[in-house]
Amino acid sequence: MVIRKEDMRLQVRDNVRGGPGRLENRHILEQEDMFGAATLLTEFYFDPGDGIGPHVHDSDAEVYYMLEGELTLVEDGKETVLRPGDASYAHSGVSHSIFNRTDAPARMLALILTVREA
Repeated sequence: MVIRKEDMRLQVRDNVRGGPGRLENRHILEQEDMFGAATLLTEFYFDPGDGIGPHVHDSDAEVYYMLEGELTLVEDGKETVLRPGDASYAHSGVSHSIFNRTDAPARMLALILTVREA
């Protein structure tokens, strides 16, 4: 199956998870297309000053993969700058947020994985 970019759902939201600014994201796959293994696969577009506020996933985990620009990840209070090619993984129960503190746009992929009991 091929999904063309123009057919992917585009979403624009203000103050995502209490974060600053307005984020745009393109849903690469919808939840029903991920066989129960994930709930989100999206490309986020961050303008300068945009961010996703602190949040915790209780029953899933989140992966960020940087495509362009720089974003500051805050994970359990520790700040790390992510650049293209960098990835981060937040286990369930870990507080994390991410912000564009630069003067240039940034893009990243986000994947929320369903955590299953062994």
